[in-house]
Amino acid sequence: MEQFPSKNPNPVLRLDKNGTVLYSNSPGESLLQKWRVGVGEKLPSYIGDFVQRVISLNSPEKMEVKVGKKVYLITFNPLSEESVNVYGFDISGQKELEEKLRIKEKHHDVLYKIGRIALTSESLQTFMDESVKLVASTLKLEYCKILELLPDGNFLLRAGVGWKPGLVGKAVIDGKMESQAGYTLFSKSPVIVENLTEEKRFSAPPILEEYDVVSGMSVVIGNRENPFGVLGAHSAKKRKFTGEDTHFLNSVSFLIAEVIKRRRAEEELRQHREQLEELIKERTSELTKANEQLSREIAGRKQMEKALQNNVNFLETVLNAIPAPVFYRNMDYIYQGCNEMFARHILGLPKEKVVGHSVDEFKKEFSEETIDSSKHYDGILVNEGVSLPHEIKIKCAEDGEVRNFLVHKATYSDVAGNVIGIVGVLLDITKRKKAEEALLKTENLRKKEIHHRIKNNLQVISSLLSLQAEHFSDEKVKEAFQDSQNRVISMSLIHEELYKTGDSETLDFTAYLQKLATELLQSYKIGTEDIRLKMDLENASLKMDTAIPLGIIVSELVSNSLKHAFPMGRNGEIRIKLHRPENDETSQFMLTVSDDGVGMPENIDFRNTPSLGLQLVNALVEQINGSIELEKGVGTGFRIRFKED
Repeated sequence: MEQFPSKNPNPVLRLDKNGTVLYSNSPGESLLQKWRVGVGEKLPSYIGDFVQRVISLNSPEKMEVKVGKKVYLITFNPLSEESVNVYGFDISGQKELEEKLRIKEKHHDVLYKIGRIALTSESLQTFMDESVKLVASTLKLEYCKILELLPDGNFLLRAGVGWKPGLVGKAVIDGKMESQAGYTLFSKSPVIVENLTEEKRFSAPPILEEYDVVSGMSVVIGNRENPFGVLGAHSAKKRKFTGEDTHFLNSVSFLIAEVIKRRRAEEELRQHREQLEELIKERTSELTKANEQLSREIAGRKQMEKALQNNVNFLETVLNAIPAPVFYRNMDYIYQGCNEMFARHILGLPKEKVVGHSVDEFKKEFSEETIDSSKHYDGILVNEGVSLPHEIKIKCAEDGEVRNFLVHKATYSDVAGNVIGIVGVLLDITKRKKAEEALLKTENLRKKEIHHRIKNNLQVISSLLSLQAEHFSDEKVKEAFQDSQNRVISMSLIHEELYKTGDSETLDFTAYLQKLATELLQSYKIGTEDIRLKMDLENASLKMDTAIPLGIIVSELVSNSLKHAFPMGRNGEIRIKLHRPENDETSQFMLTVSDDGVGMPENIDFRNTPSLGLQLVNALVEQINGSIELEKGVGTGFRIRFKED
């Protein structure tokens, strides 16, 4: 028995029936000190009476005893008619929690009252006056105040309790960072002061010094971006504030901020309502006048609509009188109107089934190529402002015949000048196209016959030159006849090629060069076993104005190589190359005639020479607006650049 109580952390006592202390463990000494007795001594009479009641009733009894900062629940348990065991339990934490709950409940009740005051108060000032009174009484402080932030950064004592009469509504307090109010405004949490005389964060404002304020709390009313001011609670006594205190003050400031916001919103709403009512009066008057004006305008518009309908009827009559299909559509390719000839003759439909429908809905009537071509030229017209008449083929619904039409288009605009659509007129050119095709066919036959006759005449001239040369024994004279004959051959071959192909304007220059080179070799009676001919030719088609001079140029240069490059029966190679040079915008073609013979003497300037052949080459190069360069080295080479227009 002695050992168990001694190890118990809570007080354990044994008392006799008279209240004398028979035993106490170590924690029980604090109770004995509270009662100012020791072991063997008699407890105060009220304790002794309590012990006798427990023994007489033979039932445990309890009481609470506060010892310093601790609170004990003391249980008196009867053992017999002679003694009682006393057990103490530390319930300090439970009592503290109960106190906190009591305080919170009290705070909630006050917040509820403040909320009720906000709903019943006629003015904001009344609400703030009542609120500071409740805050001061709840926190048991002498002073409480609401400071309103002024535009200049200082504060007005807007409401308060504990202050001298005449200060509230008039006193202005410094709002600098060095003051408590200014510091609070820039702080993210409540500012708590336990001893103002020892405060280092800011200086005490004169109003607090005047009232000997020592401790207090202050919080911001509203958010930091748009605060209304500061709520403060103060005491002339030194006091420590709990978390419940700061939470309560924060909650009150939040309520005050919400009420202020609501009152301001109500005031703005009232002003807006008054303004709206005034505007409604003005607008009603304006609408009355406008209604009268509208009635007059409606009457005028009806007359305009009648005139407009007459104009529409006139326009339809004019369109139907035009002996060609006419349509107009908007920028989305939807037909806005057309004449009967377009609807019936082209589409085989009544106008009602055309207007309001997109051109893409008539793919049975118009080919896809026709629609794409039409949209392409529409784009050019709208974007570039250029109207390009273009031809299309349409299978007409009226007779099923495919006809050629020349389409002319123009844009039309709204009153603001914005393009809103395209109008088109289709001219039937079927008969004209047939006539043009017949005329072209006749013209081609005529040109082909002319080429054939020219070729025959040139061959006759060549034969005459050959016969005439046989009557001369002078080699230079024979050579002159031979050169003239080659020039005639070069021209004759061109007309022969034009006659064979049937194209009277353009010549397959590649095939022509191959035949010309072969003819030149044969004319000098030189076999391929002595002189080799190498040709590297790209496909090229040239017009007659370019082909004839080039043919003569090639004839002269090849003839020069055959006559002078390979003396004494020397073997060798003549090369002809025709190609389009890369990365060269100055020329479209390059023609190269070269050999690997003995080469041209150094003292001869090919641009200024008595040789008729070279003079002719230079003149013909200039005639086709080309350029010629001489390449010396192994043999001789001429490089000619030219363009084909």
